[in-house]
Amino acid sequence: MKNALRFSAAFSLLISLTWQTASSQQNDEILFYKHIAVSAMNGVYYGLAADHIFSIEDDKAAVAIPIITAGTLALVPLFTNETRTITSNQLLLSGHGQLIGWAHGLSLALLINGENSFDEGTSKLTVGMAALGSIGMGIAGKSLATKKDWSEGRVALYRHYGLVMPTTGAAFSLAVSDNIRVFASSVLLFGAGSYFLADRVNRWHEFTRGEIRATQALTLLNGSLGLCILADIEPGDPPNAAWLLPGLGLLSGTGFGHLWLKDSNLTPQQGMTTMYAAGLGSLIGIGLSILFNPEDADFNASHYLLPYSTGMATYSYAVWRLKNKNAALGSVPHDNSTGKWDFAFMPQNLYLNEKLGEKGNILNNRLVGMQPVISATCTF
Repeated sequence: MKNALRFSAAFSLLISLTWQTASSQQNDEILFYKHIAVSAMNGVYYGLAADHIFSIEDDKAAVAIPIITAGTLALVPLFTNETRTITSNQLLLSGHGQLIGWAHGLSLALLINGENSFDEGTSKLTVGMAALGSIGMGIAGKSLATKKDWSEGRVALYRHYGLVMPTTGAAFSLAVSDNIRVFASSVLLFGAGSYFLADRVNRWHEFTRGEIRATQALTLLNGSLGLCILADIEPGDPPNAAWLLPGLGLLSGTGFGHLWLKDSNLTPQQGMTTMYAAGLGSLIGIGLSILFNPEDADFNASHYLLPYSTGMATYSYAVWRLKNKNAALGSVPHDNSTGKWDFAFMPQNLYLNEKLGEKGNILNNRLVGMQPVISATCTF
């Protein structure tokens, strides 16, 4: 079983790296390859679940089953989708459904079985319900993306709240109770409410996908800060109000991000730039904290406040710079728009117009008139 876990982790890492390499491309062919990669990666997890459900103890079989399920699930879209067409929304929502379905399926099993969920007699049911939740929500996500004409920004908003709110619900439950059924109920309730809340936010303002990516970067920064503070104060076993800190960090990052990034018109690439800025800035802060703290120093506030400060500084600079850039351009297409503005400044035509004169000139039997200095076109 250990060999299966090691192989699956390495395989998943390889698939993830392949996916990220192609992430800057968004044509149909690349999206289809991403779909195959995601299907294969989920096949590994379903295979590991099958190992547990069917009590596969033979090492060879335990390793072989995740490989077989990965290959099988990757072949399904290859043979059933001959046109190789899949939209970005279908890929995002199906992947989100498969991911969050594990948490919802597991929570439902915990709600039913309580403290006995991981006992020898019920653990197979728990893992099975988690896997079924992933499969079911993955299908539901793809169906929604097919039927609904949503913008990429709206889909990104739903995905963001679909992850943030169940996590916040888990933090809330740990702050008020140590009962596993309370924990499961909180994840399910907050998860169900997350999409309602995301819909309300979307009615207030329709964010671009880039703006949501930038919001995710700020949410991760604040959530990580809350988690580090929690680790620093060592609150002990729940219930304890300190367990709310990571959830409050996630909510503050999301709320402040909406207010800060509203109408910034960030493109998906610009949103990724803010993520890189936050991550690399935090990395610099980690190096500085190691440099300034003694080798035998215990974990303390400087170990996380310095990375948070440097990450926030680089993130803030990136957002400020990109917002000013977009404001200067004056018009940046929305994520769900097919239009594209092109601007051209041609100062050389000032000299050419002097030579042509107001009446123009004959060139290759054609009348050539005054040439524009500034040109702006919009392609639909």
